[in-house]
Parts: sequence; C-alpha cells; structure tokens
Amino acid sequence: MPMSTLSLVSNVLLMRYMTDSLGIAAATAGVIFTIGRLWDAIADPLIGGLTDRVRTRFGRRLPWMLAGGLLTPVLLVALYAAPTGDPVKASLYLAVMLVLFATFYTMFMVPYLALPAEMTENYHGRTQLMSARVVFSSLGSFLGLGVGPWLLAAWGGVPGAHLHMAMVLAAIALVLVLVCLWSLRDVPLQERPPATRTPLGAQIRSALSNRPFAWLMASKCAYFIALSLTLNALPFMSKHVLALSDRWLGTMLTVQSVAVIASQPLWLWVSRRSDKRRGFVLAGIAYAIGCLSWWFAGHGEPESIATARMIFVGVAGGGVFLMTQAMLPDAIDADRYRTGERRAGMFTGVYVLVEKFAGAVGGAFAGAFLGALGYLHSTEGHAVVQPESALLGIRLCASVLPALMLGVALLAIRGYDVDSRMLARLREQEAPAR
Repeated sequence: MPMSTLSLVSNVLLMRYMTDSLGIAAATAGVIFTIGRLWDAIADPLIGGLTDRVRTRFGRRLPWMLAGGLLTPVLLVALYAAPTGDPVKASLYLAVMLVLFATFYTMFMVPYLALPAEMTENYHGRTQLMSARVVFSSLGSFLGLGVGPWLLAAWGGVPGAHLHMAMVLAAIALVLVLVCLWSLRDVPLQERPPATRTPLGAQIRSALSNRPFAWLMASKCAYFIALSLTLNALPFMSKHVLALSDRWLGTMLTVQSVAVIASQPLWLWVSRRSDKRRGFVLAGIAYAIGCLSWWFAGHGEPESIATARMIFVGVAGGGVFLMTQAMLPDAIDADRYRTGERRAGMFTGVYVLVEKFAGAVGGAFAGAFLGALGYLHSTEGHAVVQPESALLGIRLCASVLPALMLGVALLAIRGYDVDSRMLARLREQEAPAR
C-alpha cells in the first residue's frame, strides 16, 4: 500500500508537473524519466541477488525493506521540491532525485515481492496471497491517484501545491511502511542458501533461460509499456482534452481503484475455474477494449459514461495485475524444482527490472511523442492552449498505442505453460531425491 502510493505519485503526476509547472519540455521530461527507470532496472537484479545471500537475525528480506521503506517517502518529497525558474537546473535536479528514489524503492519492493514464493507452495494459495496484495496496492492507488489530485485541486494554482501534496502522502506512506514491517515480524526466517559463485550476469541469463519465465517477462514488458503510456497520458487527457479539473481526475481514478478491489473475487474464481494464463488473456482483452474507449472521450462527455469506463478498466486491470503477480511465484517454484536452487530474489529482481524498463520505455516514448507533436510546456499558473496535433498525441497515448501493446502481451503469454499440474509433477519428481 505505501509503495503503490509513492510509485504512482512519482509516475502519474510527475511528468505533468515537469511540463506544466517547471517549464520543462515534454521530450526532456521523457528523458529524465528514462534515466531514473533505467538505473532502477539495473539496480533490481543487483539488490535481488544480495537479498538472496545476506543473512541477518531479522531474515534476508526485512532489513532491506526497512531501509527502503523509510527513505523512499523522503525522496518523494524531494522530487516535488525541484528548483523553479530554471528548467535546466530543475531537469538535472530531478534526474538525480529520480535515481535515488528508484534505488530506495527497489530496496523495498524486490525483497517484498520475493516473499510469496517462500511463504507457501500452494498453487491457488499464492493467487489468494497476491490477490491480497492487489487489494492493498489498489488502496495505495486510491491515495496516490485519488487523494493526490484532490489535494492539488484543493490547493489550486498555489505555488508549492505539488510539494504540499507530496508531504502529506509521504507522511501517510511512512506510517504504512512501519505497519507493514511490524505485520511481517513473524514471517518464518529462511535458512541461508548455499553460497553460489555464479557471476551476477550468468545468474540473470540463467533466469531468462527458464522458458515460461522468459515469456512471462516478455508479456509483462508489453503490458507495462501499455500501462505506462496510459498513466502518463491520463493527467494530460483530463486537463487538455476533457477540460476537467484535478478533482475530477482524482474521483475517476478512485472509482477505478475501487473497481480493481471489487474485482478480485471474480478473478480468483476465474483462476480456479481455468488457470492463471487464461485469466490473463481474458483480462487483457477487456483491458485493451477499455483503453480504446478513451479515443471516443471528449469535452462534455456524460459523467455516467466516464464512470462506467473507469469501472470497466478497473475490473479488467485488476485481473491483469493479479494474474501477472500470481504467475511469478509459480515460475520461481518451477525453477527451484528443476535446478535445486532457491533464487527467489534473483527472479524477482529480473521481474521488477522488466517492469521498470517497460516503464522507462513508456514514459520516454510518451514524452518524446508529445514533444514531436508540438506539446507546449509552461510554468505554474500560466495556462497555454495546446495545438490539435498535441491533443491527438494525448489521445493516441491514452488509447490506441496501449491497446496495441496489450495485443503484444497476449501473444507473448502463449509461451507461459506453468500450471498446477506441471508444478505437481515437478514436485513428485523432486520427492524421491529428497
């Protein structure tokens, strides 16, 4: 919940803050995002490998989560405290802050995502476990995507409104981090795995040589490019295409978060009735349709249609999010049965690396695409009228382009073949060896 809040506030609202408040060109803003995300991608497997090796009396994962969880909220505040009046100085400052933010965020998220594979071996139990994660992540989305824009609307065009918003949400996230770690205090400590002399690069190549894991990563990469495009485009869409306030943006994104939470029983039922891959395909098709519906949105659209769209996108997105999360521990388990090595941290690091790389690609493309189509940047309190070409670019980033990437994700997931029967067979083959 706290990391979802911090991540979304640093992603969804930051690019518009750079272009519309600091006067940074859209293409430059995309480059700044890319720098932070690419470093994030590099750090993920490094930290994942370290968490597999380091042993403390508090376990392998919790100390990393504590350090990252305490420092990430501080960096969120720093992101929205950029110097004003000089776009070049602000750009350099934000590039450094995004690198630091990414480092501390990774220190929490990689060990956190490695925990489910170590907590249970039950195929459907893991889906339930990750469903709980989706619920609380969606509550974090409500804070970041709902409360965040509401706070901006409440403070209006006051200079420093973004900083005030960041301070409030960072304080809430800091408390939630402490609650999270206190709740995990009784998680069984894992025995230290046998030391490995395999170089980090070789371990990454080994992880990607796991065929179902590699196809899962390919699908996740395409899905997260789609997600990054839509999340970056929505604040621009609401302001410049729909001509609506941030209060409306916060309300609609809150509706979407509630729909994600409410959809979890449905997707758990789908997972049990068929399997996780088929659930992903069904949810992905629905999500692509929801993205395409943004093409038809415009100024004066009835509120009922906007609300119905956000509910539909939330339900579909809840399924895609859950299935990608639930398939990861199964792929990790299959690797353990085949190789005899426990590499949950390494696999999770590669998994998050792909997520961050895709986010970098989506953010960089959105900034460059809008810049190429003539998006006009401005400073806080100075509104500009965007040309028709820029409005077209915003529509494409919110609808057609993400739908195309979701099509790629659906094609890629066909190569993922881990299910409950395969895991049971691998477990039986391992049993005699024990």
